[in-house]
Amino acid sequence: MAQQSASQISRWSNSTVIPTRPVSYADLEKPSPPPEDPEENVFTTPNSSPPQNHPPTLDWDTPDDPLNPQNWSLVRKWFQTYTISGVALVGTFASSVFTPGIEAVAAEFHSPTIIATLAFSIYQLGLAFGGPFAAPLSESFGRRPVVFISLPIFALFILGTGFAQNMATIVVLRFFAGFFAAPSLSMGSGTLSDMWQPEKRSTPMSMYVAAPFLGPALGPLLGAAVTQTLGWRWTSWLILFFTIVLVIVPAPFYWESYKPVLLRQRAKKRGQTVPPSPLESMKWNKALKTYISKTLTRPMHMLLTEPIIAAFNAYSAFNFGLLYAFFAAFPQVYLDYYGFDSLSTGLTFLGIGVGVMVATIFIILFTKKWYLPHVRDAVANDKPKPLFATSRLEPEKRLPLAMVGGPCITIGLFMYGWATAYRVHWIVPTIAEGLFGCGNMFVFMACMMYITDTYGPLYSASAMASNAILRYILGGTFPLFAVQMFQRLGPQWAYLNEVT
Repeated sequence: MAQQSASQISRWSNSTVIPTRPVSYADLEKPSPPPEDPEENVFTTPNSSPPQNHPPTLDWDTPDDPLNPQNWSLVRKWFQTYTISGVALVGTFASSVFTPGIEAVAAEFHSPTIIATLAFSIYQLGLAFGGPFAAPLSESFGRRPVVFISLPIFALFILGTGFAQNMATIVVLRFFAGFFAAPSLSMGSGTLSDMWQPEKRSTPMSMYVAAPFLGPALGPLLGAAVTQTLGWRWTSWLILFFTIVLVIVPAPFYWESYKPVLLRQRAKKRGQTVPPSPLESMKWNKALKTYISKTLTRPMHMLLTEPIIAAFNAYSAFNFGLLYAFFAAFPQVYLDYYGFDSLSTGLTFLGIGVGVMVATIFIILFTKKWYLPHVRDAVANDKPKPLFATSRLEPEKRLPLAMVGGPCITIGLFMYGWATAYRVHWIVPTIAEGLFGCGNMFVFMACMMYITDTYGPLYSASAMASNAILRYILGGTFPLFAVQMFQRLGPQWAYLNEVT
């Protein structure tokens, strides 16, 4: 499948959009030759200006260059992985912790339930719109500034949500909270690609990928506890607590990891000639136009022109939308069919969390017992790297996870729908939730690793930003009709409709 992009090269060479991927990973690490001077080999008079000296292309000093994030110590790598996973956990926890308070908010502000549900789902739409604007910033200016600028602004909007006095304020503030949470969420895969070699990336990537599923699973549980005892406004204070502990405290120790930024910073310290960035030496209006046309549009360009990105994004995004449809419908299903209160309903979300944890363990075992032996075999036999792959093996070697995850999702949906319709013991739909969470984790992990192995560390942030666009748009829109679909069709036919 990865070879389908071979036809894109000639079109990229003539496109006004920044190329989304180098020809190969080997070419990525080679110093690029200086651009050809159009006046070269042309006769010049004695009064003409001499040819310009092009600055050298920057690269690591040696393969063991300590500045290279892939040469960092394991402690430093894992701390960075923990920090970026904490960002993903907080950003997605904030999306679902509001769920148990939907009815309370609607009652306090005398609003229809659908409007209160919009206040819940608007956060995902903020994540969708924030990704395209902010994720490429990490590739232009570095990963670290994104954390220090976007997350404090996110915390301020969450703080305002806790003091909101009407529904319109909640909707607006939660949208912008999601908007400013998106940058750090979108750059996670790129950060891990900076630090970890492809053959060693599965374990830290599984930790990072688990966070966006554990966050939404923990949100309704803790949100139900504080809503039932302290009120819905405490969901905002809960988000701020997790933000401080998991993100703000370790943020000062978050190191820059993006290669071009690191090399440019070192060259400036050494007094070397630094190659100009695309936006330097431009007037502000031309620089803004160039930035919008080339940098901000890169995720959408990849989504619309890359069959790989379009196919994998559509599949993983639909499953993500089903996940948030679960969150919106769970309270209604367990209240009407099992008579659970809000706290008991929140506990049922642990089924998804357990499924995600089981999937994470299986992903680690899959990597150690199947993927890495194939890598060692390729190295021992000196097999050439696959064309258009940044890893030692073909990106398709990541797909067995999705082959298992797809059936798990389908079986989980069938079990949940028909078990709740006939009021089978609550443990059965809870197990179905676990199957659904496990399958969703498998599919998303396979898609992310495939995209990361295909597009490499330089462009994976934009590739995953395009993934986030679809995921969060569907995650924000599915809850708006999920409850009505369950009420009109019943759980068995509603889930059958989702399966088909």
